[in-house]
Amino acid sequence: LPSPPSTARVSPYLSSSRVLPPKHDVFISFRGIDVRDTFLSHLNSFLKHQKKFAVYKDDLDLERGEDISLSLLEAIERSAVYIVIFSPNYADSPWCLDELVKILQCGERYGRRVIPVFYGGVDPSHVENQTGSYRKLPAVETVGRIRSWRTALTKSAAISGFSSQVTRYGLHNLSRFFHNPESNLIGLLL
Repeated sequence: LPSPPSTARVSPYLSSSRVLPPKHDVFISFRGIDVRDTFLSHLNSFLKHQKKFAVYKDDLDLERGEDISLSLLEAIERSAVYIVIFSPNYADSPWCLDELVKILQCGERYGRRVIPVFYGGVDPSHVENQTGSYRKLPAVETVGRIRSWRTALTKSAAISGFSSQVTRYGLHNLSRFFHNPESNLIGLLL
């Protein structure tokens, strides 16, 4: 059979039958227009340089409606911990919402930690109840995809995380979760 065209939609809802060992210590899911030059740059620097973690963050801005790539799905599957930065425009992006679905699938399937960070005035209740900037999700072709986004948002808000109003304090609070940087392993304090 011929291979599918490169424009074929890649579904984040499909999972591989093989379990790959983590390649990245931390995968960061974020909406670039909200946090790229602010909180994200500080968080990335903290994790990479102070804690010496292998951090995966997608630096590409996707065009509206562009689908999640196979390489990004693999990066999610091969990460040990996930940090999801819920910012005001996070739910405007089908890409971010597809990442979130995959992150929660991997977190549940492999027992990996998901750490939500509520940033820029986003409250966990906005995410849980899809209110405020999370009220209107992007229009897509399938109701099932929207339903999976809503479920993922609700589940994410129920996970203990951080509300970060000020970057410095947010990083200080987040740093309490990470220890033992010399071993370059993620250890999460329970």
